[in-house]
Amino acid sequence: MSPLARPVVRWSILVSLWALVVAVLWILLVQVFLLALNPFCHAQWPGVASVQVRSVDRDVDSQITDFVTVKHGDAERVLRLSKAEAAELHPEEEVWILDAWYADGLRPTQFRLTLLRVLLEYPVLLLLPAAWGLWRVRKAKRKADAAPPPPVRRTFTDDFHLRAQRFAKPEPETEKKEDPPRMNPDEHG
Repeated sequence: MSPLARPVVRWSILVSLWALVVAVLWILLVQVFLLALNPFCHAQWPGVASVQVRSVDRDVDSQITDFVTVKHGDAERVLRLSKAEAAELHPEEEVWILDAWYADGLRPTQFRLTLLRVLLEYPVLLLLPAAWGLWRVRKAKRKADAAPPPPVRRTFTDDFHLRAQRFAKPEPETEKKEDPPRMNPDEHG
């Protein structure tokens, strides 16, 4: 029996999945709200790239971000990473970066690529496993609520009647008299 067939497990999973969906929608609402309030931001195409760090420079105008100069292919780029992430980088180090979906002068426009950062920047991706989980729970509930299969009926081949027939005396053969053909009353005319 599937663990999802138990109502307690099913309800626990349903509550956690719906909590995840509500959290994702809340994060999206906050992101849209911040985007609407900030007149200096612009949307940018998200991306992932492997870069080589050239230098890490302090941004004296910001308490949140620092500048990191990197080499991406043949071109050099200047990234705005958070101070904590920039402090962990060293020159000539290869790192993977994630571009944010919008840029402004306040928050970092790039991040180090981690699963947590991807989920925080693009929480819509969490709706896919949540939808799959809700589908599985619904399927398990439908299966558990379905009518139980009919009980297996076991027929014994040597029950009382068959045993009686086996030990019964054979009937003597008697001549059968043929019945005369009956006349149909409609044929008498």
